[in-house]
Amino acid sequence: MYPFLWEEVLGYNVAMYDLLTAIGVFGMLMYVGNRLEKNDGYTRKEANKILVFIVIGLGSALLFSALFDATFHWIEDGEFEFGSITFIGGLIGGVAMFTLLMRFFYRSEWKNIGSLLNTVTVGILIAHGFGRLGCFCAGCCYGIPSETFGLVFPHGHSAGTGAVLPTQLYESAFLFLSAYAIHTYKLFKGREFASYLTAYGVFRFLLEFLRGDDRGTIVGLFTLHGNIYPSPSQYLSLAMVAIGVHLLVRLAKDAGTAPHNEVAA
Repeated sequence: MYPFLWEEVLGYNVAMYDLLTAIGVFGMLMYVGNRLEKNDGYTRKEANKILVFIVIGLGSALLFSALFDATFHWIEDGEFEFGSITFIGGLIGGVAMFTLLMRFFYRSEWKNIGSLLNTVTVGILIAHGFGRLGCFCAGCCYGIPSETFGLVFPHGHSAGTGAVLPTQLYESAFLFLSAYAIHTYKLFKGREFASYLTAYGVFRFLLEFLRGDDRGTIVGLFTLHGNIYPSPSQYLSLAMVAIGVHLLVRLAKDAGTAPHNEVAA
């Protein structure tokens, strides 16, 4: 667990978090680009246009992840300042920006927005999985103290000096396994995005109870491990589950009312 890959490269420190995040984004774009051309029937030019929208969406995701976190802290302590980020807030902003760009700048493909979100889903999981490995190297997003299953992060990391659960690795493993399952099994075909929202929402809601860093609060109901729950991420997780279940039910109804040959396709 090292925060930097090299102490200095051309006069700059290379943070492992930044490196792993960059690898994740690259993997996401490679996967999505390949699927757009080989599975979804887009030409290279059409796929590149969609990838540009994804890159812009990723920029928006970074902005919204910081904005959501700052908003939660403002609600909690009255101070609005940018510092840390929250993934779910970034997911909301990134997906929203991508859909808006498709709606207004690629109208001919707007009818396929659901299919495109399904295509992007595995890419999101890949990028997020590498991002959590970056969190592990940076010592952030750590778990509650545990002498039995905990790891001790190097001195100076935000996790402190005691042994804590490596929740970053738990989440990374879940994300990579989800990416494999959604990509591989026909059960998820045509419902990738809805399945992702539901599964990750449930997982993240439960994982929050094992997190040891400051989780913040909006409307707290009880205290556990020094944090107040439900945390802001848990409220957002519940929203993800609600949307995901709604989409799954809607897809099931659409499949039930479609002609038999259309369902089989």
